[in-house]
Amino acid sequence: MKNIRNALSRRATQIFILVALGGVVLGFGQRIETLSYQTYMQDLELDTTLELIEVRERIRADIFDQILKLRELATVVSENPTISQAEFSARATEFMADNQDVINIAVAPDLVVTIIHPLEANRSVLGLDYRQNEAQLPKVQQAMQTGEGLVTGPVDLVQGGRGLILRHPVFYSTGGPDTEANRPWGILSMVLDYDAFVARLQIPELAEKYDLAIRELSPAGEIEQTIIGDPNINLVNPIELDFNFAFGVWQLAATVKNGWPEHRPDFWLHWLLRLQGAAGVTIFAWYIMRLAENRKLAEERLRMGIEALDHGFVMYNAKGTLVLCNEKYREIHDYSEVVKPGSSYEKIVRDSIRRGIVPDAVGKEEEWIRVWLEKRENGAFETEQRMPDGRIIRTSDRRMEDGSVVGLRIDVTDLKKALLTAEDANKAKTDFMGVLSHELRTPLTVILGHVRLARHFDRTPAARDLSTAIDADPQTRETLAPKLATTLSKLGDIMQTVERSGNHLLTLINEVLDFAKIDAGSLSITMEPVQIDDIVAPAVDQLRPMIEDKGLELKVKSATGVMLADGKRIQQILINLLSNATKFSDQGTISLTCRIRGEVVEFRVTDTGIGIPENELERVFEPFHQVDSTATRRFGGTGLGLAISRDIATAHGGSLVATSIIGKGSSFLLTLPLRPAIAVAAAEAREAEVA
Repeated sequence: MKNIRNALSRRATQIFILVALGGVVLGFGQRIETLSYQTYMQDLELDTTLELIEVRERIRADIFDQILKLRELATVVSENPTISQAEFSARATEFMADNQDVINIAVAPDLVVTIIHPLEANRSVLGLDYRQNEAQLPKVQQAMQTGEGLVTGPVDLVQGGRGLILRHPVFYSTGGPDTEANRPWGILSMVLDYDAFVARLQIPELAEKYDLAIRELSPAGEIEQTIIGDPNINLVNPIELDFNFAFGVWQLAATVKNGWPEHRPDFWLHWLLRLQGAAGVTIFAWYIMRLAENRKLAEERLRMGIEALDHGFVMYNAKGTLVLCNEKYREIHDYSEVVKPGSSYEKIVRDSIRRGIVPDAVGKEEEWIRVWLEKRENGAFETEQRMPDGRIIRTSDRRMEDGSVVGLRIDVTDLKKALLTAEDANKAKTDFMGVLSHELRTPLTVILGHVRLARHFDRTPAARDLSTAIDADPQTRETLAPKLATTLSKLGDIMQTVERSGNHLLTLINEVLDFAKIDAGSLSITMEPVQIDDIVAPAVDQLRPMIEDKGLELKVKSATGVMLADGKRIQQILINLLSNATKFSDQGTISLTCRIRGEVVEFRVTDTGIGIPENELERVFEPFHQVDSTATRRFGGTGLGLAISRDIATAHGGSLVATSIIGKGSSFLLTLPLRPAIAVAAAEAREAEVA
């Protein structure tokens, strides 16, 4: 239950950390978005300001140009205050030819329009008294007071359409500054086609990108009139540029179309990317946390695993500093305070010697430490160490690729005792088998000798005397001689059967004795030069009767040459192989082929018997092994022949292998070193000694 609570607590902590991390990333993203939006707006406002400055300068230049032209015309009128309609029309026609936007030009001496051009289209304007026109009087008075031209509009014209009105006062041009001659004479008005004026200034194209208005401001900064643009438009945080004219202040105010954007372009795409980034960071953090958790879990499992070992475990880094060990290792070192992470290997060894944990090092401490360290530096290192309490600790150290060393300290006291007990038991078994084999073979040899005598009892003196006595009496010869012959023949058959069984028993005893010698490591091999044919021929002659009695065909192909070997032991192998081939074959052929191949000689015994399963091909060479549980009862034998044969082959530096196909037969290949030069030299030396 506690583990479940701890797991849930860790999971809740991880979730909180991940959520907080995701929030931090999103908050950072929000801050980035805010800064990016501010930068974007600054760039946008800067670009808008630069473009509007160009527009302002274009408008300013155009207005100045128009007022300047109007001033020139006003100068003409002031020099000829009694100018007639015809004279004015002549000058106005020339003036309007260069100014296509001008709709009409009117002259109002004493603020009453008396001259206008063109006359016919604007006749209705004649007689207009500005003093009676409340809408236009303030601007007229302003122009008269300032002495500067000014612009009014847009206004709805009497003749239709909208116009932009430019006014300029006209004064007398003679006299000093304080005389009556310098008093205002009237006002000169010029009406421009508003739409043409706006088009010429490229305001419509600009209006496609911006919401803008050009306004006239009062000295207090209030909007007096909207010159260009919708007067009802509401501009939020507009860019404002002032026109400082002599007659007053205009202001160009503009924002991008439909107001400033609330977000920079691709706002949602950027946020989607940020969300993906936050998700990626969160997932990566989760992955790192999982890795850390898995690492912690792995370290905990490693710690628990090495603590669960019944042996001492230790790990040193490449510098020989202890990194990790379990309680069993500390217990072997008697829980010394030196045995802890951070201590050097040499320091731990010296401490163990000082406290008497290493009896073998007493009196030769420095030399023992030097040898111990050198062996350990060479990589894999195994040794056994006797403890003061009699325990035997096996030390096994392995150097890894990074130079660090892992080691096990195994208490093999019980194993050593068991091994010694097993060795004693095995020696006792071997001695017993050897003694038993000798004890069995000695009387069996005597028995076989007497059996052979009994098998030829008719050749003994007693049998011959009995036969002579019977033959001497004609009466007994006819009755007893046949019975005696039958008795002696029956006795021979019985003794032959006994001899065969005795020989088989002797073979089994010899096998047991040989195995006991092999197991004890005392099997003697006498290496002498021997003719290969002298090995093959006796083995074949010994087994031929048994093979032919079973109705099998025997094929033999020997080789010519001298080899260095124990001829009797090689014959023992061949006899064993031929005997097995005969034993497990009911029909067909048994062949023995010998050939020399380079520096080796091969003996191959092949049969057409029952075969051996593939998974048993190696096991047939194990002591006492039979392919099936009924083999011993059916075919006889101890199961030691092939094991002894392979050991003899190995002792000669050769090999014995088997191949087989179930139902088609088996083949055993004995390969031995030829050593021809050594064999020939030894044979020649022997002949020289004999001579």
